Amino acid sequence: MRKVFLILLTFIVPFFSASCEDKKSQQPVKKPILVEVVPIMEGLIGREVSFTGSIGANTEVEVYPKISAQIEEMRVDSGDMVTKGDVIAILESDELRAQLSQAKAALEMVQAKWAQMEVGARPEEIAQAEDLVAKARANLKDAENNYWRMKALYQRGTIASRQFESAELAYTVAKADLNSAQERLEMLREGATEEDRQALQAQVSQARSALDLTRIRLSYARITSPIYGTVSDRFIDPGNLAVPTKPLVRIVQMDPVKVLVYFPEDLIRYMEPGIKAQLAVAAYPNQVFHGSIDKVSPTLNPETRMFSLEITVRNAENLLRPGMFTTVRLTVDPHGNTLLVPKEAVLYKEEYMENQGAGKGEVRRIHYVFVAGQGKAHMRRVVIGHESDTHMEISGGIEKGERVIVRGAHQVNDGDRISIANPEGSST
Repeated sequence: MRKVFLILLTFIVPFFSASCEDKKSQQPVKKPILVEVVPIMEGLIGREVSFTGSIGANTEVEVYPKISAQIEEMRVDSGDMVTKGDVIAILESDELRAQLSQAKAALEMVQAKWAQMEVGARPEEIAQAEDLVAKARANLKDAENNYWRMKALYQRGTIASRQFESAELAYTVAKADLNSAQERLEMLREGATEEDRQALQAQVSQARSALDLTRIRLSYARITSPIYGTVSDRFIDPGNLAVPTKPLVRIVQMDPVKVLVYFPEDLIRYMEPGIKAQLAVAAYPNQVFHGSIDKVSPTLNPETRMFSLEITVRNAENLLRPGMFTTVRLTVDPHGNTLLVPKEAVLYKEEYMENQGAGKGEVRRIHYVFVAGQGKAHMRRVVIGHESDTHMEISGGIEKGERVIVRGAHQVNDGDRISIANPEGSST
């Protein structure tokens, strides 16, 4: 019986072996997965941050009159473009013009006096002064003779004291008249004194300054723009009284514009003038505006705990208007010579990590890529860094020149056979 069983096994075992081998040969072979790859490259990438900013004018001024007067004419209105020096308004100026004429006349008068002093006395004036001296000397001699005669009579008691005193007074006045006539003659011959010349020169300077001041006040009747820009508001109409405490217009410069942005204190180490910025506004959703950081505040706002910065943006077409909100994107903390891969090449999975001590565990996101090599997909665990719109920074797990899968990465597993659809993309 045992011999029969062995003989049966001899025939049955080869039969089953051949049957299993036939089934294996009939199983379909898995086809390679079609993928696209790109080489891993080195490059520059930074951290991208976004904020909401407020657009403001580059310069904004309110134009005030310097004098009070009625407005005769307003030459600008809201929305008008002006350049520096353009006339904005004309004020009534009749009174100022009259004051200007008066100041001119006053200057001409003192200038004439100065010219006369420079020329000196005329010969006729000197001759008249000499005649006055001669007459005064003759009068003095008569008064002196009369004085001595009346004095002798008074001492003898012939005349009253009143008559003697009258003769004495006439003698004193005659001496004073002679001295005055002699001083005037000497002054005419020598000319004006230095003190007189300085006093008259001061009067000339004072009159000239008064004329200049009047001209300046008259110029205030023509109100001009201090900057180039656009009139954003007009606050008054012709016929009203302009006063120095009320503005006439507001003028803004909108090319360039300034964008004010607030950011948290942890980013202050990255912010510095010159960093490029991209801006978008709701009014033009398909357009990107470019600018750069101009100023960074050195201090933190104690109430908001935020820093601020200003971005300057060219605005030649005046598309950006003061008061608009804008989304600002900045690229900071640049990393150079770092490994970069397209964002679509980076995949992730979540793993639950238990804590060794008390407390709950946590879910961690594990990033990985598939590297193409020897016709297969090889999963590599990676650590990501900065990312842009198109690329991610990778540290560890891959090397420059290797090829990562960008199309079909979600369809492969580690070790799967692959077929590269873009051979040109595989070149390094």
